[in-house]
Amino acid sequence: MDILKTEGIVIKKTNVKEADLVLKVFTKEYGKIDIYINGIRKSKRREKLAVELMSVTDFLIYEKNSKYSSNSFTLTAFFPKIQLSFLKLKYSYYLLHLIDKIYEHNSEDIEFYEKIKNLFGYINTLSEDEKKTEILLSYLVLYLLKDIILTQGIYEHENILNLTEKDNREKLLNILNSSAKEVINSSLYTIDEITEMIISLEKYINYNLNRNLNYKFFV
Repeated sequence: MDILKTEGIVIKKTNVKEADLVLKVFTKEYGKIDIYINGIRKSKRREKLAVELMSVTDFLIYEKNSKYSSNSFTLTAFFPKIQLSFLKLKYSYYLLHLIDKIYEHNSEDIEFYEKIKNLFGYINTLSEDEKKTEILLSYLVLYLLKDIILTQGIYEHENILNLTEKDNREKLLNILNSSAKEVINSSLYTIDEITEMIISLEKYINYNLNRNLNYKFFV
């Protein structure tokens, strides 16, 4: 039996038996793994916030025959302002969905892990101005999908504009070359337009990586 220590983001949880959980965790060093947590749902002493969705948690993991379990874990970061905002929550759930669908089990990507962790922290700090926040969140999703296309090696940067409808290509070029601040202070982009761009990139990822990302289900 090997003992591993790693930080991870909880992306999914499943109730098992009367008191156990299986967590799907995107870990920093080992990629996406399933961790069995014994008795957590009936425990009064253990840190239950550490096993909630989006929690960033330090895990001490026991690995045997490629199966993982943990009885020792400590919350590192939680994002309470996301939990209190339906708008932030639905976009954050899409990010969890994105991690789960893009990455196979045990496929580590430390750079992407840090990006997602920082992104949750940033979303947590956003203002409650819903119009500006929604534009910004959709922009962040668009940018993340572009990064996935490039890092997964399924398209060249100079040709990425061809993935969208002809009428949207100039706007896509402009928005990808703009900072977040420029996007939210501009009146050039509507939620519907950015959504169309997101869906175009998402469809391309689904086709080329055989995934089933579904932005519209969450947002």
